[in-house]
Amino acid sequence: MTEGFRRALDELDVHKGLVPPCRVDTLTVGPGAAVARVRVTRQRFHEVRIGLPTFGKQVWTAVIAAVAADEATRTALLDGRIPDDIDRFFATEQVPLFPEAGWELSLDCTCPGTRVPCDHLVAGLIALEAEADPFAIFALRGRDRATLLEEIRRQAGARVTAPSADDKTPGLDEVMDDFFGWGPAGDVTNTRRPAAGDPPGLLDEVPPLKATVDGNSVTALLRPLYRSLTGPE
Repeated sequence: MTEGFRRALDELDVHKGLVPPCRVDTLTVGPGAAVARVRVTRQRFHEVRIGLPTFGKQVWTAVIAAVAADEATRTALLDGRIPDDIDRFFATEQVPLFPEAGWELSLDCTCPGTRVPCDHLVAGLIALEAEADPFAIFALRGRDRATLLEEIRRQAGARVTAPSADDKTPGLDEVMDDFFGWGPAGDVTNTRRPAAGDPPGLLDEVPPLKATVDGNSVTALLRPLYRSLTGPE
């Protein structure tokens, strides 16, 4: 995240070349904040919190849809690489992926000092800037790596399986004449029908029914009903 955070950290005087007299033991990056445990001595440490606002569902939905539609960006992210121009997808939604100024970061430390950033926060900011996981910025903004990639895959899959404008599947109004063709599944062009004048013959077009009523097959019981419904008025 070096390049993305540099402007904000420069504004906070983090890059003055001073090495704070403390070290970061652990750094945990999550939605809206990175929390670092900063050791001062063997027995003494402070906890610092570096906050950054997360993006809402509307922003993430739009960004993920755009990323999934861009083959080069989608492929890079799924391969674990962050394209240099990734922030353009967020700029389209009028939100910056990386903080553009120091005031966008909320900084807290458990030490009693009043200077912000204190040495412990500077150590935490340097550790965050050097974070090896390139997806850490997305986690800060509200989408951890696993969730982000799963949503991109789902969007990409939906685009592949969605019916295209060239789909030639006929509409219902185009197949009504053959609706009772009883051909193979999906064969809307089959025109095989019961013989003319024999409406009950339709019962012979369906698989035999195993159900019986008082020992009589349901098919046989239905024949008189078909004749009464389809006979001359």
